[in-house]
Amino acid sequence: MTRAISILRTEGPAHLVKRMKDRLFLKPLQMHCFVYMNKNCAELPLPRCDVEVELREMTAADSDEIDELTAVDEWHTSKSSILRRLEKGEHIYNAKLNGRIVTSVSIVTKDRFVDPVFKREFQIGPDEGFCWRGFSVPSFRGRGILPVVLRYYLNDMALKYRKSNALCIVRTINESSIRSISKIGWVKAGRVGFFEIFGIRFHYLWGREAFKETRRRFLIQNIG
Repeated sequence: MTRAISILRTEGPAHLVKRMKDRLFLKPLQMHCFVYMNKNCAELPLPRCDVEVELREMTAADSDEIDELTAVDEWHTSKSSILRRLEKGEHIYNAKLNGRIVTSVSIVTKDRFVDPVFKREFQIGPDEGFCWRGFSVPSFRGRGILPVVLRYYLNDMALKYRKSNALCIVRTINESSIRSISKIGWVKAGRVGFFEIFGIRFHYLWGREAFKETRRRFLIQNIG
């Protein structure tokens, strides 16, 4: 009501009516994901893979590699966005085959993270890392590369950054990713998701181990 009065005063009745109509015609949305966890990450063996890949963490100085990642990234992330993420302390691990990037995974180790899809903040515990934006180039899927990259970065994360527990979010309908991570020790820790209607988003986060430092387990957000 306070927002409506403010719009009425500053923009007039016509703009208020238009905004109300736009909100009423917003398409209902929903997303539901599992939160997976992998504990005791240090010194775990790499799983078997059909091919031998080169594994390394990318840095902001790797300009050519960033250009290549931008070209193959299924999330369509811009170079400037990748650079900002790296400069803010995010870690990106790539797997290369014959000099080409075939798989990539990102890891957040800072204490706060705003997910651009959920549009909400998660707190990351001092012993936790959050894995996201993992993908394999389509022609190299199903060959066991992504599990190898996941295991490699878990080891590296534990040894370099003292993060012994890892979290990731997987859509409940993504059966192939669920199978892949389950094979290398990830276990279900909870669920996270939202329902959105008329531009109002209702968030939920279930599971004591799912982002345990995040205090706001349920919240209502005005997206419209």
